[in-house]
Amino acid sequence: MHRWLISPLLVAGPCLLALLAYDAVAIFLLGRGENRLAPMHDWAGGALQDLGLAVVYAMTVTPRVINVVAGFPQVTRRLCLIMLGLGIAWYDVLCAAATRVLAEPPGLALSLVVLFVVPVILAPGYVRWLGSKLSA
Repeated sequence: MHRWLISPLLVAGPCLLALLAYDAVAIFLLGRGENRLAPMHDWAGGALQDLGLAVVYAMTVTPRVINVVAGFPQVTRRLCLIMLGLGIAWYDVLCAAATRVLAEPPGLALSLVVLFVVPVILAPGYVRWLGSKLSA
């Protein structure tokens, strides 16, 4: 496959799998009371949302980090992109947990900035840091 297709898949794949695993744990293992009415239906809806998030993350973050990983050896480059996808999923899970603690949900503008702008800005530095740790 071409590099322009492999790189976004290496970001989106692990991100999607981690988000699906988080949803499965949250719905099937931690779901209690009236929130547990239709766990498979809830998980399927969450899976579609996770797919959309993973695709958007791959499309927005990959162009920002592709030049950073271009000089890395192939194994390091792939590991960095996989770890980036997992890191974005972890960030998304932390944002979801923080939102549940708030008295009121944040507005749309703040949510968009936190979910999409912050990862796009931080991704190149995170990948540079990962590359320095993996190639050392």
